[in-house]
Amino acid sequence: MKWIFMISVVLVMSLCTNKSTDPIFPKRDGLVGRWQLIETCISPGGGCVLEKITNGLIIDFKSDGTYLVENNAINQGVFFCKGRWNLGLISDSFWGTQVQIAPECNKGIWNLYFTFTEKNTLNLNYQCIEECRYTYKPI
Repeated sequence: MKWIFMISVVLVMSLCTNKSTDPIFPKRDGLVGRWQLIETCISPGGGCVLEKITNGLIIDFKSDGTYLVENNAINQGVFFCKGRWNLGLISDSFWGTQVQIAPECNKGIWNLYFTFTEKNTLNLNYQCIEECRYTYKPI
């Protein structure tokens, strides 16, 4: 009887483990490097609409303050052409660390906030009235 109870406990415990299908990526110490878009979470008002992206655009943040954009056939976010990026205010706010992006093709300046997740992905948040989040994996 004791063995049946122990086997039942072990079986229940093994069924209750949290098995996430989302991978954990290699950790990066900063923004520099290549990142590929894997999902967006855009709120048209109310809750955010999560969309998984396959073959998403790739941003290559260089240590000299420039970035390159690859594979952007559908104009995802502000990264529709190459340009320069500069770290702005280093803050511990809800949004994360501020980055200013200045695309060369439109001469505008975009303020973004980035944070790293527990899965070592990069979240870029735009200054929207509602949530605008783009999630990238390191490549």
